[in-house]
Amino acid sequence: MTTPAPTASSAAAVPPVVAVAYHSGYGHTAVLAEAVRDGAADAGATVHLVKVDEIAEEQWGLLDAADAIVFGSPTYMGTASGAFHVFAEATSKRYVSRAWQDKLAAGFTNSGSKSGDKLHTLQFFTVLAAQTDTDRGPDGVHKADIATADHLGRRVAAQAAVYAAGRAAVAA
Repeated sequence: MTTPAPTASSAAAVPPVVAVAYHSGYGHTAVLAEAVRDGAADAGATVHLVKVDEIAEEQWGLLDAADAIVFGSPTYMGTASGAFHVFAEATSKRYVSRAWQDKLAAGFTNSGSKSGDKLHTLQFFTVLAAQTDTDRGPDGVHKADIATADHLGRRVAAQAAVYAAGRAAVAA
């Protein structure tokens, strides 16, 4: 016997908890964070806004208890803001303990221009949200990673040889 998938009405019986962890340098990202909050609340979620540059233990608890975390940051110099990076580094305890494993994650960003290298910021959020096994020590390095590193060394050495030969030829 198969269990039917939850329907919208049965899923609504237990409202999800969504936390929006964001930094806003000049207010633009705060406007977007509030829009994310409003959309999630309109869909029936309990939503918490967490300003990562003002985070305290209570807000860490909200993030830990959430079913989903939405990351938001302006894109400065091609990546998330410095304040957001400080927050990201502070999540390491959660990473090691897998406190956020199996949570849904999403992200948003904005920048001063229409392109503004926002893709890198969104990729940064993806990496931040990924929870993988922690390193097992040097003996646990996967053979494929070792082979890739070996290939990288060979490729860099080959290109450096071309560069050095060209430099020697110009000097001659």
